[in-house]
Amino acid sequence: MPFTEANSRINNKPILSEGSTVLTVGPFSCPEPTNSHGGNGMNPPSPESTRHYPEALEKWWKERVEESDVHTLENLHRNASVLSDHFTVKRNKGFPDYFKKPGHLLAYGIYFHPKSWVRTRFPLLEVIEHRGWMPDENEDIHILDIGSGPGSACLSVLQLLHARFPERKVRVTAIDQSPHALDTLRHCHTDLNHLWPKSSVRIQSKNLRHRSTLFYGGRDRFDLVVLSFSLNEFTTSSTPEEVVGLIQASCRKLLKKHGLLLIIEPALKETSENLRSLADSLVVDGAVHNWGPYLHAGPCPLQQTNKFWSHEVRSWHPPESMQYLNRRMQRRIHELKFSYVAMSPTPAPLAPKTAEHFRLVSPMSRMKGHFLMSGVAGDGLAHTYELMFRNLDSEQKRTLRKIERGDILQVKNLEQFGDRLRIPSFGDIVQHYHVS
Repeated sequence: MPFTEANSRINNKPILSEGSTVLTVGPFSCPEPTNSHGGNGMNPPSPESTRHYPEALEKWWKERVEESDVHTLENLHRNASVLSDHFTVKRNKGFPDYFKKPGHLLAYGIYFHPKSWVRTRFPLLEVIEHRGWMPDENEDIHILDIGSGPGSACLSVLQLLHARFPERKVRVTAIDQSPHALDTLRHCHTDLNHLWPKSSVRIQSKNLRHRSTLFYGGRDRFDLVVLSFSLNEFTTSSTPEEVVGLIQASCRKLLKKHGLLLIIEPALKETSENLRSLADSLVVDGAVHNWGPYLHAGPCPLQQTNKFWSHEVRSWHPPESMQYLNRRMQRRIHELKFSYVAMSPTPAPLAPKTAEHFRLVSPMSRMKGHFLMSGVAGDGLAHTYELMFRNLDSEQKRTLRKIERGDILQVKNLEQFGDRLRIPSFGDIVQHYHVS
């Protein structure tokens, strides 16, 4: 069912569901300032919220550091810096076991685990809230995490789905080539079982470089298959055509009819465009249908331009231990940047094929006399939108600055102004979807 009104509903559920902190329009309301774990300083964050990182999980990782005879929060920054380079600018084609060294595993738990945990929740919560995706009813929810590492993505999914569907059992199969990471995942799941009751985790150590062990080889089909920052690792030596064929075969074999494939990758331009090319090939071929990030069914129009590329930029508040480790590293950690695609064998609800529903694919830029932004709309095209400063009060300007790259807007009364589409007034922003 497409959304056409501000109060539209998908599958008889409100697009802006009760579990989210959202900026509403007419007028906007700004989100409350959040503390280091995503709460508003007075109330703890909801387990259903995107930016929720459990204090119990941070404490669990700090205790692992305290148990070490060698490593402390004071010296883990060296290991974190090495991992950061491996994950971005110095990616190793050999796909090594990053977690073989205890210091690397501990540094990951303090510094990277929170980012991956929160990052995974943005696209998943959006397809649940905004697109109406649900796992098959009256069955256990089955999740497959390929390249799971210590489980930051699959445990986040596990906790979020338990919060959303508390009556359902959730079963995770985690596959990785690192036995050290998988052993940590198993212990974490057992020790913090109160975060995900009615759940189970099955681990399988695989060498992800070999196609025969690349994906799960059993007979189960899954409601959700997650690849979080792992696809680009184990396909470095593959051609684009080989990757498309691999994912096509995996979707046919692994996904239930309403199952969802969620691939999250770094926001680097080359990586993001490779992911988008993969998704476009799969959608055009008809193997799967687009469920995100775009609102239309076809290919990405940004592949034809060098100005912007498809990725998200989301603000969050890192946990205190991560901030402490970063004192020596001095990295920008208060923004999460990533690209993603969500696909399913079942078609998704689509927005009307107009320029009035769009996803923000650029910063909300304040130019002389106006706000300027780029969006990919329901008509499958990229448009430039502007909103003039005049008649905006200070509260409205402040609210507009809080809109993030990746948010979804619905507007009305658009006016063509040269090569731009002008939003006449603040009141012409009908709806704003913002996951918090």
